[in-house]
Amino acid sequence: MAACGLLLASVSCRKGGGGDAENSGPPPVIARELRGNRLDFFPGAVYRSQAESPIHWQPWTKDSLDRARDARRLVFCVIAMPQQPGFQKVLAALESDSSVVRQINEGYVPVLIDADASREIGILSSDLCIEIRRRVNLPLFLWMTYEGNPVAWIPLTSAEPSTVLDLFGQAHPMVSQMWRDVSDYVIKNSRRDNDNRRARIERRKLTRVTSEQPGRDVVRSLRQLASLYDPYTRSFDEAGGLIPASALEALAAAALHPGLPQDVRSRCLSATRDLLKDLLPSAMFDPLDGGVFSSRRASTWALPSFVRDCPTQSRVAVALIEAHRATGDRRALEKALGLIGFAEKAYATPEGLFAVGMTWESDPELWMWKVEEIEKSLAPEDAKWWIQATGMKGLGNLPSEADPRREFFRSNTLGLAKTVEELSAELSLPPDVFAPRLEAVKSKLLGIRKSRFGKSPRDVCPHAGATFRMVSAYAAAFAATGDEAHRQKAITLLKRAREAFGAGPRLRLFATDAPQSIGAARAFIYALAMQAVLDVAAITRDEQWLVWAEDLATTSAELFTGEGFIKECPDEARLIDLPVTDVVMLFDDSTAGLVSMAECRLAELGRPLVPSFSELATPMPTYMLDRPVLHTDLLLATLARHYKVTVVCGAEMQPALRHAVERLPVRMVQRRPARPEDQVPDGSVKVVFGSGGDGLVVATPEALREAVLP
Repeated sequence: MAACGLLLASVSCRKGGGGDAENSGPPPVIARELRGNRLDFFPGAVYRSQAESPIHWQPWTKDSLDRARDARRLVFCVIAMPQQPGFQKVLAALESDSSVVRQINEGYVPVLIDADASREIGILSSDLCIEIRRRVNLPLFLWMTYEGNPVAWIPLTSAEPSTVLDLFGQAHPMVSQMWRDVSDYVIKNSRRDNDNRRARIERRKLTRVTSEQPGRDVVRSLRQLASLYDPYTRSFDEAGGLIPASALEALAAAALHPGLPQDVRSRCLSATRDLLKDLLPSAMFDPLDGGVFSSRRASTWALPSFVRDCPTQSRVAVALIEAHRATGDRRALEKALGLIGFAEKAYATPEGLFAVGMTWESDPELWMWKVEEIEKSLAPEDAKWWIQATGMKGLGNLPSEADPRREFFRSNTLGLAKTVEELSAELSLPPDVFAPRLEAVKSKLLGIRKSRFGKSPRDVCPHAGATFRMVSAYAAAFAATGDEAHRQKAITLLKRAREAFGAGPRLRLFATDAPQSIGAARAFIYALAMQAVLDVAAITRDEQWLVWAEDLATTSAELFTGEGFIKECPDEARLIDLPVTDVVMLFDDSTAGLVSMAECRLAELGRPLVPSFSELATPMPTYMLDRPVLHTDLLLATLARHYKVTVVCGAEMQPALRHAVERLPVRMVQRRPARPEDQVPDGSVKVVFGSGGDGLVVATPEALREAVLP
């Protein structure tokens, strides 16, 4: 509201100088498309969820802005993401009031923006919130001109209908009156404001300082990251409410890394173990269907947000697999494989790809259980051990800090701390006897929970980001288990992804055609694709994947090389003229971190990026030292670059040694064929640490593992 108020004040001072929108220029032309909702023509969970709305939502396209110009209306945008389902309740609140629907349809061109598809808009929302000194929150109400220049905006901190309608009710009269009175000035002022915004972003980009000693500074960053965990209070500072998948992966990778000082490895290993102790038994992991929730509602992991999506399942699975490799904790691997299985059931599409997924709004208590419900639903002998194993209590198991108002009195969230083997040992049963009994209990309770929700729509729109994430999860699962089924799933899925999301040398976000502003893959998707392709190359050593990774890198350099920064949006898809770049892990991994890791891996394979693009990807910014949690992906890339571990493969390796090479960590250990100058004996591999040296020649799987994973 501060933005609206300030803008209204500035306009009122100059009201005499503006033109009257009602009495100047050609008469407005209301296009036929503006007289109805048009979202059913476009792919993606956000658009399809609102295709039946009485609000005349338009897609985020150039045509929608042109129609706003012809209609001489402001554009009223709602910026939303499928991974943050609160927008459904906000939009339901707007459409529940017929007068609000009429005001939106008759006074604006309403545009719904999928900030996952048009990722630059999601990133821009962060800058807009900073301008008005507000925390980043989506959904976000944004009023803009038909030129794509923001006029006013409100981040929604509550999805309660009364709050939503009240905020819109306060903003709409001011913004609409301002437009009626002085539209010419609004257009000029918003254009000038956007010019100033562009200049600020440019200055910020140019004032970033890069480390002069990245090798030393990455060790400092790791120490800082490990120190953020306090084993006494069981808290992880600066991690916020999101499940810390990237931080866990970085700590686990550092704990294993043979090139790091022993004290750093030990600290990272301790932090990894402690994080697992907190996370694995918690209600963040649903013991009924095996999925993981994206964030928590309170200060402890005992009360999840009950929101899930496909990318989170695969990200957490990869992190847990690395944590299992570092600690040997069997529970971590069991949970990781459970996440992959859950994703296959919940997000697989009929085409054999994966959807991003979207949780539909529900009452948190529908996810919870009372002791009496368990005792009524299960046989007495099963109810007893289930209640004990999940930590349920008659008065509820939520700590006071998670539920200070006792909203969920007598309710329990479910977490399962022990493996099947541990649970069966407590009951003095063989694991093969107890396992079916456990699955039967889970299945029965899951059926009861599903009946509470009724039938919910399922996202079946194939999504490139979710699919490439799952490719990486399968690759990591193969490396951890050696199970050939995981490798074959990774290869098959990657082939399908190439066919579905490839558009010549370029990528698209959805498997169906869409306007560039919606469907063109952003830099983030190209970076995810390179990561997935290189992951599969690591577990197969198949040349075709290296060729595709190199092609993707070349296309990325053509599309996303800006003046001193990596552009997030290709020029032909951009509707707002701002140099948006993604350098912070705001909603997911950052483009900067993913591209940096791809650059490191490709360079070590002898397939470097175009120099101009490589120069943008390789520097380590000094701000990573201050906020390592927000830059763990970039931290991993810097670690891989400056503390290299490369396995140089000789000819005629025995199958056992070849298999051991393929099962090494997929990202932090690079593999390449031997060249004549490497002098690797046939049947052996050479492990090279750093940028030079003779390396260590080994010829057995045991010696290889000892060299790389001491």
